[in-house]
Amino acid sequence: MIAIAYRSDLADFAAKLKSLLGASELDCADRPEITVVIGGDGTLLETIHGHPCVLDSLLVHVGGGRINFYRSTRIGEMSLEEMARRILSRDFDVVELPTIDAGGCTAVNEVVIRNADYRKLLTFKITGSMPIISGRADGVIISTPQGSTGYAVSTWGPIVDYRLEAFVISFIAPYTLYLRPLVVPQEPLEIATSQEAELACDNYGGIRGRSFSVRRGARRLKLAVFGEYDYYDRVLSRLLSP
Repeated sequence: MIAIAYRSDLADFAAKLKSLLGASELDCADRPEITVVIGGDGTLLETIHGHPCVLDSLLVHVGGGRINFYRSTRIGEMSLEEMARRILSRDFDVVELPTIDAGGCTAVNEVVIRNADYRKLLTFKITGSMPIISGRADGVIISTPQGSTGYAVSTWGPIVDYRLEAFVISFIAPYTLYLRPLVVPQEPLEIATSQEAELACDNYGGIRGRSFSVRRGARRLKLAVFGEYDYYDRVLSRLLSP
């Protein structure tokens, strides 16, 4: 079964592709084998967090945004008929991207933990296979390798190849000056905070507490790609985008 989701202003394009594919509107009760998402990266993340079953399917992302980092192809790169033919015949490669499980949600880009009162600093302690990290900052970001090219970049974190099994830990406006971005193995992390904190996955969720567990995601984002997958070209396009 093929399901489709789209940004509202792309409804006409989506209707034409939906007809060619014989697809239905995305509904997790139907457990789609292929999910086609039409829109930008924001539309993609919104779809994943609104319909978690997308991570159990093969994802075709038809980029209709400004950056389209997760694109399978862009609107206008091929005809609708050719796109439908290639989806139906599975004429594409598949790239698997890691995720993060935390607090009951799954992140494709990053998990962010802040003080529940955003006006105050977060006092935290992170434990895992590495030495204990503790300090104060506006927040903590734990990102996937591909997520290292997103929010984490603003904290001067490194760009990490998506093929590495790693977490990138970085800090938002650290008050404790020795706090610097780290690349660590994808082994379980525990984050304890002195105040009530809020955890979000890709800016979705808003889970509150004083203790959070972060793990390598049980599922991976299985992205269909038409043509060559050049990760660093995508990174460069994202970083140079105004």
